[in-house]
Amino acid sequence: MSSPFDRRRLIVTSVLAVLVIPAFFLSMRVFSAWRAGYEWKEMDWDGKGHTTVVDFLKAAEIGKRPTLVGVQSCLEYFRYQDGIVVKTVCPQ
Repeated sequence: MSSPFDRRRLIVTSVLAVLVIPAFFLSMRVFSAWRAGYEWKEMDWDGKGHTTVVDFLKAAEIGKRPTLVGVQSCLEYFRYQDGIVVKTVCPQ
C-alpha cells in the first residue's frame, strides 16, 4: 500500500506538470514576441486602433519587409507561415 505522503506527492507533481508546460509555452511565446522588436503601436495588426495582448503575442509570427505601393516606399507586414500580408503602412 502506498502512504498518504506518496499519494500527495503524486498529486502535487501532476498538478505542477500540468501548470508548468503551458507556463513554459506562454513564456517562450512572450519572449519571441518581445524579440520581434515591434513598437506597441506598430502591433495593431487588424487596424482596430489599439494594440491588445493578443496582438503582442502574434508579433512572434509576423515579419516586416519594404515594398512599393505605386511609386511610394512602404512597409509590409506578413505572416511567416504563409507570406500573407497582414497590413501595409505607407508614410503620409
